[in-house]
Amino acid sequence: MTTKLGAALIAFAAAVLTNLGSSYAAEIDTSDIPVGYVLLLDGKDAIYGQFVCKVHVRCQLANNKESGFQLSLTLDSKEFLAGDVNVNCGKQECSFSNWKASTRLEGIRGQKNIREFDLYSGRDSAIEVDLVYRERTKIGRIAILF
Repeated sequence: MTTKLGAALIAFAAAVLTNLGSSYAAEIDTSDIPVGYVLLLDGKDAIYGQFVCKVHVRCQLANNKESGFQLSLTLDSKEFLAGDVNVNCGKQECSFSNWKASTRLEGIRGQKNIREFDLYSGRDSAIEVDLVYRERTKIGRIAILF
């Protein structure tokens, strides 16, 4: 299953990345930054799309009212293309590898970048995280293209 997810992710990423436009460097110099995403959840069809996001403005990439799934991105810098990625899986709690619903996204200016994040079931709402190994179930993967 993981091999199929990886192959599908690469295919979707290549398709979305080639459609981000050739004026990419010019768009970085403004506050508009083209962003694509691919979401692969186990047992579900792939979801992907493209948006133009602005620095310091929350960009809602996915919002499925039926399942409650939401994916958003807030860029803090156009120079380094850094920001926060937030996920909400609705009724099913999910998180990134850090056990949180948000994680950092960082890239290099002037280069087309792909950042991949694994999604896991469950979330830890505690401020402190014990140094104990806990096995987690991977439920999908997100790729952010910018």
